[in-house]
Amino acid sequence: MTSLPIRQARGFALFELAVAAIVLTLVTGLLLTRLVPYVGESEYVAAKQLISSLRTALAVRSARAAAQGGQGALLAVAQENPMVWLVDRPKNYLGEYYSPNETELPKGNWYFDKANSTLVYLSGSYKSFSAETPKFLRFKVELLRVPNPVKSEIRSEVTEGLVLAEVESQPVATTN
Repeated sequence: MTSLPIRQARGFALFELAVAAIVLTLVTGLLLTRLVPYVGESEYVAAKQLISSLRTALAVRSARAAAQGGQGALLAVAQENPMVWLVDRPKNYLGEYYSPNETELPKGNWYFDKANSTLVYLSGSYKSFSAETPKFLRFKVELLRVPNPVKSEIRSEVTEGLVLAEVESQPVATTN
């Protein structure tokens, strides 16, 4: 009985390995290009969620201030840093600054500009937000005065309240 030669498996040939590497690289590149918009969108949603929490905290804070001190107390709240209203500040909150240079601050973070009482969010990367969305967001607590409907007995009454409004949005200057 003669035995047939048994062919031994040697693994990938160099050509097969190169083809597999190219295919893997193409699939990875395709996957990454599909995921980049979701990263930017998740950053934008996280920023909006924090603003929503701050608006809720502002409603509580302004109701307390209006009950205790009227318009003067509301004006004082309008100058406060909104982050102090939160029980836990976000991990990406840098603190308070006086007119900082945004290009020197780390991206993907919040800070409070004490010079003009604005809360600013710097986007994490140049392409993180969509084309319609600004590269950083600015919010400020503003006092609103809305006249009550005309009534003969109380003509001078005005309803006052605070709102956390987006005041200015513009792209962050990039340095090369």
